[in-house]
Amino acid sequence: MGGGGVTAELTARMQSKIQVALEARHVKVHDTSGDGRHVVIEVVSDAFEGKSAVNRQRMVYKAIWEELQDTVHAVDAMTTKTLVEAGL
Repeated sequence: MGGGGVTAELTARMQSKIQVALEARHVKVHDTSGDGRHVVIEVVSDAFEGKSAVNRQRMVYKAIWEELQDTVHAVDAMTTKTLVEAGL
């Protein structure tokens, strides 16, 4: 197994892609499986303003589509909020 380095690189790459694609104020990708196959994602972005929960998730999935085709098997949970919803 690749260890923490591979996982840290993967989560950092995913966070960066989400941040850039959605101009996010806050992004956190947490590896829940230890091998990058299962993750939990939190995103705060005003790009979500006026979007349904499903469309917000689609926006995030679009940003990390490459990782979802390869390493990541499942997103176990996803939280998507606007700055106002997050209290920022």
